[in-house]
Formats: sequence, C-alpha cells, structure tokens
Amino acid sequence: MTNQATNTESTPSVLRRLRRESGRRLENTLLGAMIRVLRPDVALALTLPAVIGTAVGAWTLGAVNWITLAFALLAIFVSALGFQSLTAYQDYEQSRRPDAKPSTDLPGSPFALQQQGELQPSLLLNVGALLFAAATLCAFWLALLTGWPVLFFGAVSFLIMIGAVLPPVHFAYRGYGLGEAGIFVAFGPLALLTGYYAQTSQVSWLPVMAGMPIALLATLVVMSQNLATARRDWLIGKRTLPVMLGTARALDLNAALTFTAYAGILAVTILTRMPLWYLAGLATLPLAMGTYADIPRAEVTPERGYALRTAMVKAAFWTTVLCVAALFISRPG
Repeated sequence: MTNQATNTESTPSVLRRLRRESGRRLENTLLGAMIRVLRPDVALALTLPAVIGTAVGAWTLGAVNWITLAFALLAIFVSALGFQSLTAYQDYEQSRRPDAKPSTDLPGSPFALQQQGELQPSLLLNVGALLFAAATLCAFWLALLTGWPVLFFGAVSFLIMIGAVLPPVHFAYRGYGLGEAGIFVAFGPLALLTGYYAQTSQVSWLPVMAGMPIALLATLVVMSQNLATARRDWLIGKRTLPVMLGTARALDLNAALTFTAYAGILAVTILTRMPLWYLAGLATLPLAMGTYADIPRAEVTPERGYALRTAMVKAAFWTTVLCVAALFISRPG
C-alpha cells in the first residue's frame, strides 16, 4: 500500500520532469532556436489590430467574409514573423560594427545564439526574406479578391518594416522614437485599414479609431521588448526609447501609454457609434497595469522587461478577444 501511494504521488512530478526535458530538447534544436527568433507571441500581438479592423468591418456589414479574413490576417502575421527575423539579424550585425562595444544578451536569446555560432545570421536573413515573400503572395491574393487599396496599405507597411531594420536606412537604430513609431504605423492604422477593407471594400476612419487602443497595446509589446534589451542596445548603438530616455523614464512612458490605450477604449465608445458592449475591453486593465507595480523604476532588469512583454501580450490578446466578442454580440440583425 505504501509503495502504491508513493508511486501514485510521484506521477505528477514525473510528468513535469518529462515536460521539462522535452522542452529542453526542443530548445536545443534548430526549430526551437527559430521559434525564439520569430517570437510568435510578439507576431500574434502585432496582428491583433488587423483582427479588430476585420471585426469592425464584419460588424458594419453584419456578415463575415472568411476567405478575405484569412488572407488579411495571414499576410500581416507572416510579415510580423519576417520582421522579427530581420530584426534579430540586424541586431547582431549592428554589434559587429567597429564602433559597437562588446555586448551580451540572456542565454538562449537570438542574439546570444548568433554570437555562439548556433544560428547563422544568413539563415535569419533568408528566413525573413522568405516570410516577406509569402506575405506578399497573400497580399496579392487579397487584392484580387477585394481591390488594389490593400496592396497600397501593404506596400507602405512593407517599406516601413524594411526601412526600420535594414541598411542604409535602418531608422529604428537612429533614435528619436522612430523605430517605435514605425511599428505603430505599420501594424496599427495600416493593418486596421487592411482588415476593414478586406471585409467591406471601403475605407473609413471608424476602424482606425476603434482599433487605435489595440494598436497601442500591440506597440507596447515591442516597447517592453526594448526595455528588456536596453543595455545591449546601448552597447551596440541601437537607439531605442529606453536607450535615449533611460529605463526608468521609458518604464513610466510605457505605463502612461498603457493607461492611454484603455482611456482610448472609453473615448471611442463615447465619441463614435461603437456599441456600449465595446467597454468590455476595459476589463483587462488590471492585467495590463498590474505588472508595473512589480517593477522598481531603479532596477528594470532584462528578466523584468521580458515579464512586462509577456503581460502586455496577454493584455493585448484578451482585450482584443473581449472587443471582438462585443462586436459579435451587438452585430446588426
């Protein structure tokens, strides 16, 4: 009886150990390394504004075109993956410049894997190019189904993403908040318009206004990532907002923008014809703001920066889910 009880009690711990071991095996493979490079959670967050744009379009018409929805979201999600790959590539290339100081990153990060020779920078560049090519094909199919404006939105977004990370422009490395602003425009208003046009074949300010809070939350995911890599970015000469402002002030800016995003949900519901159910998005405010209370301004470590990034991904995701559900509940007819 005692042995049987002991064996029964040890089963959960055995399962946890097996899961940890399988997770470590995945991390040690090329696939695991590429998952860390592509950061699917960040790419998902950057796709959420397009989800809101699509939902507003479907709510306006009272019906969903699932084919155009799939092409629109796939194009933006794949381009976000490509952007992550090119960013990881260029960060490492930046560290090899003569004026860059010796730098490191957390073990297992894309930057560290390239430094250790476990990932070839050329692989990241090629993967990024292939992903952008796939996103372009999706955009062309979407244009055939809906019209040329989606190509315009996609082309402008593509130029912003390429210009942000690749020489000779690589404006995300030049400071003045250009990198963060570029991400906001590419995955904010342009993605919102793409999603809305894919459903309605019309251009309107309504999806931009309704989706701006989600676009801001998605941008804050990347800004939190920049907080986590602030010291490394300073050493390699990448002038993100945390490098320019300092991590303490950048953390304050993130908190202020997070609150602004939720205030935007309230303002949009009052000032536009969005349904009152849209206020359900405010329910995730404690999730978004709670992490800031656990981060001392004087000690924004990489680990705390990544914890904030995870919290912002969850906040953006669940806010989007609630807002989409609100539109579905209040749809005409």
